[in-house]
Amino acid sequence: MNDQKKETILFVDDETSILSVVSEYFRREGYQILTAGNGSEAMKIIENEQVDCCFTDINMPVMNGLELAENIRLHDNTMPVIVMTGYPSLENTIQTIKNGVVDFLIKPVNLKQMELCLRRVLRQRGLFIENLLLKEEVRSKNRLEKLNQELLYKVEELNILNKIMSSFTTIVSSADVFKRAVDMALEITQADHTMFHIINESVEKPFEVASAGTPALKPDIWIPPGSLQPRLESIEGGPDPAHSSILDLIMEVVSDELPLLISQNNGARGLPRDLLSVMLVPLKIRDKIFGILTAGIRQGNNRFSEKDLYYLSFMAQSAAQSIENLALYENIYENLFATLYAFVNAVEARDLYTRQHSSRVTGISLILGRQLGCSLEELDILNFAGHLHDIGKIGIRDDILLKPGKLTKEEF
Repeated sequence: MNDQKKETILFVDDETSILSVVSEYFRREGYQILTAGNGSEAMKIIENEQVDCCFTDINMPVMNGLELAENIRLHDNTMPVIVMTGYPSLENTIQTIKNGVVDFLIKPVNLKQMELCLRRVLRQRGLFIENLLLKEEVRSKNRLEKLNQELLYKVEELNILNKIMSSFTTIVSSADVFKRAVDMALEITQADHTMFHIINESVEKPFEVASAGTPALKPDIWIPPGSLQPRLESIEGGPDPAHSSILDLIMEVVSDELPLLISQNNGARGLPRDLLSVMLVPLKIRDKIFGILTAGIRQGNNRFSEKDLYYLSFMAQSAAQSIENLALYENIYENLFATLYAFVNAVEARDLYTRQHSSRVTGISLILGRQLGCSLEELDILNFAGHLHDIGKIGIRDDILLKPGKLTKEEF
């Protein structure tokens, strides 16, 4: 007798003598044996026990072998079912194949033949399960790779957004904001050219204040960077339709107040043929459009996508916040200047000598600061400190501050 534990086999037949013989034989071979008198009893066993293979008769009461095979297939499609019948027919054979039966034995069945059949189907089942596990492993690997790609995309996106935000934190003037916006747009979107046009209530037509990359239009109609008015005429002297179409797009974005993406230029909007792909996004300050950031592709196979439009929109938003912060800073700075100069005027009004002295101290301090290589911020501090270094005089009584003679010990 083989002591090694083997698979669990279920035999289903309404003839108890057959069940008794096959059970005894396969137990001796080391298999775990379960038996049932019909399909209904067999399903109860299958639902509660781990069964590796099922031998079943066809003609049985309550639930026959074909119905049992179908139920097993629905419950566990990896379990092989072997049908045994003493009355074979073509109809039964076809039906067993449909129900997922792996073999068909004719009674009376030789026990050795049953064992050979069992070994074969169990080997096939092992290969089938191994194949399923491999497929699941491949699916899991694919899911992991997909998640990894999504994670890498998110990391890349966060890096780009962080790069955009950080690039506007060190800007000290509005003009630098426009230049930084077109340079950053050129780098992030891999465009061939980028432009920034000012357009607001005080400006009749959009005019370019910054650009980067190759010109968006032909050289004869290209708007030079920093020009105050767009060149709307070509060499021939008439309005250029290609340039007009760009301006039309800008005005369309101004009207809609929404970003615009033309991923593939098919000529429908009258754009120049060498402008293959274009994006325009509005820059809003306090919910009012201040300008339009434009990016275009003129050559190669690259085309703008919704992701590029998202980055360009985020860039415009960051630029707008930078301009607002600069305006707020300049306003606070101007208010601070006004307040400090009011103090200066108050001191100067009381003592003419103080005014001349403070001006001389300030001038000398600035000369020294420039020679020492001080920054603009440090020179501003020297400018304020020079004028205000005698600010304490504002709280001194006139009879002491303006006394023509020497101060007494108590007055000093």
